[in-house]
Amino acid sequence: MFKDKAGVLTKSLAFIVSTAVLAGCASNREDVQGEALLRADFSVPPSEIVLTMPVMAAVERDQMLIVQLSELLDTRAVTAGDRAELFYELGVIYDRLGLEGSARTMFMNALVEKPDFAPAYNFLAIYLASAERFSDAFEAFDAALELDPSNSYTYFARAIALYYSKRAETALPDIERFYQADKNDPYRILWYYLIECQTAGYDTALLHLKERYVKADKKEDYFGYHIIDYITGLIDRSALMAMVRDPQVPMYLKIERACEVYFYLGKEAQRQGNIKLAFDYFHLAERTDKYDFLEYRYALFEIRRMARDYGLASYRDRNPLREAGF
Repeated sequence: MFKDKAGVLTKSLAFIVSTAVLAGCASNREDVQGEALLRADFSVPPSEIVLTMPVMAAVERDQMLIVQLSELLDTRAVTAGDRAELFYELGVIYDRLGLEGSARTMFMNALVEKPDFAPAYNFLAIYLASAERFSDAFEAFDAALELDPSNSYTYFARAIALYYSKRAETALPDIERFYQADKNDPYRILWYYLIECQTAGYDTALLHLKERYVKADKKEDYFGYHIIDYITGLIDRSALMAMVRDPQVPMYLKIERACEVYFYLGKEAQRQGNIKLAFDYFHLAERTDKYDFLEYRYALFEIRRMARDYGLASYRDRNPLREAGF
């Protein structure tokens, strides 16, 4: 039964992802006041701006992996399953490099080779959700879960898509399932909090955040706990930023921390109604170019949506570092 469904869905996704899936939707609505708000002076203080730069060794490593995997495709990939795996691995690397068009092509190639390859459906669903093609995204998520119902990360990705499609109530079972799979992961706790802010209100969401935080077995390598420390008032913003700025932290970790911190600071500013500050934090998260982090992906989503809602067409030409005097 699923074989037919997978074939139909593969054709559908092939068309969808080949038609500029992530092209932004420009608004024709005039909103001079809103546009002026987002174009106002950069609102994040210089003391909270952390300069990052690409780690070229990691980029070169990924480029070499692409060459090696491509050679394997040509020489050693005998079965369709082998080729699907290699196409998928190539897609993951292209995604990590920020080459989404190439990544989508690789994921589609994986599905051509193996129509029941669940991980490829999951990745394509995330791209579709990021482009606000929610109906197609949920169809792809459903396919991924029908093929592999044990993958908790697909439930997580679907929960985020439901949250952003203004169906937060429907996202609760998915985020609960994801949280139950690892109650010690701070990012599961953080997204539970974001979803509950929409469903139960801030006070209840904050209470539940604190309860889950107390129950968790906190680990030093989970930087996300420091973000929860900030949200719950255990540390202030300057202390949080000091952990990102720490000169002892290697650049690759600094990039990851900056991407995460700016995104969640943006969400907090957004919740408090400080739209301009949220907009600027999201730009700083995007500026890290940590393409394979969901915080990067949804910071860009937030920027696009806010720009559309406030009638701002040219949001991509902004350089938050230059605007802040760096």
